[in-house]
Amino acid sequence: MDACLELSDIVVRRGRHTILAFERVTVRGGEFVGVVGPNGAGKTTFLKLCCGLIRPTRGVVAVEGRRLSRTWWRMAACRRHIGYIPQQTEYNAHLPFTVREIVAMGRASHLGLGRRLRRDDYAKVDFWLDQMGLYGRRGQTFRSLSGGQQQRTLIARAMVAEPRLILMDEPGANLDAAAKRGLVETLERLFGENRLTVLLVSHEPGLIPGACGRLLFMQQGRIVADGSRREVLDSAAAREAFGSGWSAGAAV
Repeated sequence: MDACLELSDIVVRRGRHTILAFERVTVRGGEFVGVVGPNGAGKTTFLKLCCGLIRPTRGVVAVEGRRLSRTWWRMAACRRHIGYIPQQTEYNAHLPFTVREIVAMGRASHLGLGRRLRRDDYAKVDFWLDQMGLYGRRGQTFRSLSGGQQQRTLIARAMVAEPRLILMDEPGANLDAAAKRGLVETLERLFGENRLTVLLVSHEPGLIPGACGRLLFMQQGRIVADGSRREVLDSAAAREAFGSGWSAGAAV
């Protein structure tokens, strides 16, 4: 299939410090790619670069053949097809919004500035609330939900915008074991039922769903391995990062 996401000749610097540096990454349409590596490897910066939240010091980022431009309106048009699901810690849970209002924000961003939600838009909001098992909690505040329910709310907010590319940053962070299992099942179902391209960042390889057929391993801002799950998790880079007791089989 054609490339959905392309990054080439990338360098990201903060002051004199290089945060990211790699030659090329291409993600094909319909591909599920996991990005793994130790904390501080640059995974979150990589994901924000992919959706235009930060700009490269050097290099090109293109989504479906369209370069993420420095012109804000072209950037907005390109990002309309991207669903970005941040870490829960990046969302202010103390804001007094209901679950339905938060999901509706995703639909509003898809429509663009000045467009009011209509009845069919709210029908899509309620559809995704139901898909995520949250319809019965739609009137509750976000902060009243469990960690797993909050994560599903953020997924619904992304999905209601009808994205073609989903970017997820550490979706299992701060969840208990049962919620993590439920999250993996949800991601498997979403990928299986929808024509999506997925890029998922995690420092826990065990949380990468089985539908993910390719992994990128990041270390110190570089992509040091790119291949199948087993190839990457059994690489020297993975063993070095996770310790001598690391077992690729346990994470596959």
